[in-house]
Amino acid sequence: MKTSNSITLALASLMLTLPSHHVVASELDAHEHGSASLDIAIDTNTIEMKFESPAVNIVGFEYATDDEQQLLLIKQAKKNLSNFDAIFQLAGDVSCQTVQASANWVTEHEEDHEEGHEDGHEEGHEEGHEEGHEEGHEGHDDAPASEHAEFIAEYKLECTQVNNLTAINVNLFEFFPGITDLDVQVIYAGGQVKQELDINNTLIKLAN
Repeated sequence: MKTSNSITLALASLMLTLPSHHVVASELDAHEHGSASLDIAIDTNTIEMKFESPAVNIVGFEYATDDEQQLLLIKQAKKNLSNFDAIFQLAGDVSCQTVQASANWVTEHEEDHEEGHEDGHEEGHEEGHEEGHEEGHEGHDDAPASEHAEFIAEYKLECTQVNNLTAINVNLFEFFPGITDLDVQVIYAGGQVKQELDINNTLIKLAN
């Protein structure tokens, strides 16, 4: 049995790796239509989740748009993804309250612009503010006309008797038929779970 400290360290490690996993997803999964990922960390009294999917799986397209109908699709998708109780069902004698449920549409250019601005800002201190400022905005000038986009949803729950949680049912496939497989990773007191879900297998089983 893992000690409390080792579980806490494992949870911290998983949550710290999520942003880097997000970068990989934006570079690779944008072309892996149908695939999405879900990372879950369960601690003494909290459950944290992070869902990522290429936008095409969710709304049928994956580029920035000004089309009103497509913008409505994005808005509705964000609303659906933010509804934790509709997307997930917890099994077992556990009581949880959702304290965070958010969903965002993110494009590669938004990420690249942030990274470029930060890099340029640092170089500006080393080589001169003006040069660093120009380098920090190079990515903006060279931004492609078409960019892959993805949805990122994050959830946080505060729970009692979380050790009684036996499974999590995932309804993402009903809301978003474009998702054909979901790669799941869970870290919790019972160890680590890696599982692939699909429309015929929507249950994440936890061994307590």
